[in-house]
Amino acid sequence: MSYARLTFVPSIAPARWLAVSCLVLSGAALAQGAPPPAAGEKPFGGFEPVLHLRTYYLDQESLTGAPAAAWALGGWGGVRSPWWGDLFQVGLIGYTSLKLYGPDDKDGSRLLAPGQETITVLGEAYGAVRVLGQTFVGYRQRINRPFINLQDSRMVPNTFEAYTLSGAASDVSYTGGYITKMKKRDAEHFVWMSDAAGGSNSDHKGTAFAGATWDFVKNGYVRADFQQTGDVFNTVYVDGRYPIALDSQTVLALGAQYYHQKSVGAAQIGDFSTWGAGLQAAITSGPFGGQVYYTQTGKGFDTQAPYGDHPSYLYLMQVAFNSAGEEAWGIGGTVNFASLGAPGLTAAAVYANGRNRINATTGASIPNREETNVRADYAFAKGTVLEGLVATLRYSWLHQDGSPQTAPQLRAIINYDVRF
Repeated sequence: MSYARLTFVPSIAPARWLAVSCLVLSGAALAQGAPPPAAGEKPFGGFEPVLHLRTYYLDQESLTGAPAAAWALGGWGGVRSPWWGDLFQVGLIGYTSLKLYGPDDKDGSRLLAPGQETITVLGEAYGAVRVLGQTFVGYRQRINRPFINLQDSRMVPNTFEAYTLSGAASDVSYTGGYITKMKKRDAEHFVWMSDAAGGSNSDHKGTAFAGATWDFVKNGYVRADFQQTGDVFNTVYVDGRYPIALDSQTVLALGAQYYHQKSVGAAQIGDFSTWGAGLQAAITSGPFGGQVYYTQTGKGFDTQAPYGDHPSYLYLMQVAFNSAGEEAWGIGGTVNFASLGAPGLTAAAVYANGRNRINATTGASIPNREETNVRADYAFAKGTVLEGLVATLRYSWLHQDGSPQTAPQLRAIINYDVRF
């Protein structure tokens, strides 16, 4: 593709134009190739191209039979600079989701913006400074914590306008900062964090957060996080995982989580206090794995997760089993077919059942529900021309007592993380 084509886009807003440019330049680098670097020389002048291609089809029906469907093509692409003087770095990465199929009467898949509209946005645009092992990152960036995260389960992930400081000391890593705005996964505009949480006040607020993880043993950790969105609510979260080797091929991992949430200040989404907790046990033996889960939510309010995926152990494809008063259990299994003659192929299934839900305002009972998820993934082998390409097929059934039908959902996804 000719670079000259990038200059003829007068109808595109500057931010959108830059996002498209990032994707096209990354693709051009892949398509045109580059001569191999000389010994000791880094390719692309030390700059790192970033290109992740994705196509995604989703088809679902709600518990009332309302359909939603779309097929999209896109992903993200851009460039990261080298660490100049081991001190400074900059990055620009654009995100897009282009409609291949999306009937107006089947809106709501969240692969596209509302109205089945294309998404194009400069999702990351940051400068970073690294001093004495501490890294400060400013402006548009990725953040991945239990309640503030990418939620990368559609075409493009959440990203955030934030100012963060991260580092590590011995076995402890830590991060924190202040987030002013976020771009949700089905949008191309950044909004204030209080607005993203459903706040009703014109006095927009950001979110302060801090978190730390102690990796006290291989594959075992203790983690703690805190976040507060002014005049909306705060969250305290702790969890841990402890692996126990039963023999050379069998490992039992035990986990627990707890979180508390309450409104603060003007309480823009309501005056509340609630909590959630969970337990899990997972065993792997050779290619096989099994898991059991239990979660419970306090009766004061549904637990809130407006800034990403809910960290509940039972956050499945359609629901997180996080309604007020809900008690849920689940069971799952996994198979890695590498040692069974099909390297790259994995499969998993999980079933969860939630009971005793209530309306936190009235105390009235809400019908019980259950969800079943199955998935299969195939990853092409390392060292092949398609290294980085993963094909995924997922299917879900959601049933609620008294609903006229079961809600099915199909997802078919191809991801290609291009290696340069």
